[in-house]
Amino acid sequence: MGTVEETYQEFLRQMGEEEFLIPYQTACKNIERELELINQEYSRKLGRNFISQIVCRIKTPESCLKKMIKKRYTIERQMAQELLSDIAGIRVICNFLDDVYKLAEIIRKDEILEIVKTKDYVKKPKASGYQSLHVIVFAPAGGDKKKKVEIQIRTQAMNLWAVVEHHCVYKKRSYEKNEFEKDLRECARTIYKIDKKMLLIREKMEQSQDKNKNEIHF
Repeated sequence: MGTVEETYQEFLRQMGEEEFLIPYQTACKNIERELELINQEYSRKLGRNFISQIVCRIKTPESCLKKMIKKRYTIERQMAQELLSDIAGIRVICNFLDDVYKLAEIIRKDEILEIVKTKDYVKKPKASGYQSLHVIVFAPAGGDKKKKVEIQIRTQAMNLWAVVEHHCVYKKRSYEKNEFEKDLRECARTIYKIDKKMLLIREKMEQSQDKNKNEIHF
């Protein structure tokens, strides 16, 4: 039986192997392809951009190890595959709050994706203020394989908050973190109000456009 350090190094080696990573990459590409088709269809139907951005990423072996240690899981690759839902992740940015939920519903009905779990951090944000809708799915990963992928759906404003929080707070020392988290929580509440207000403005504009169309036809 090796030392803890040897266990960690073996885990990192295994998590970085191509045979392990390629199926996750394939799953991400398959989901990305589906999302692009969804965006084309619904942007045409809605007459506006439905999805603004799609970003795929595979968690680094070091990041996986850190999470396994934090969660006090057994440090084994098989356990990581079973217990970590975000080894592969796709971030989807929408312009409006209702599009976040519309997209989640479309994904739920998608024939190639199998929903495992949904975590709604929009209606119930994390203590830090983090807001996003997470849809965890099994996606085709080549042959008969399927891999778990976490799809994070959020608005532009929510994404800005998440980027700032990750880069400026996540790795800070405790006293600094506590100071900035208070401000970020306030920003998160403001962002949600802005998202709701922007949605209301868009709906009013659409109602006005429909009214004008009806008057012209009359």
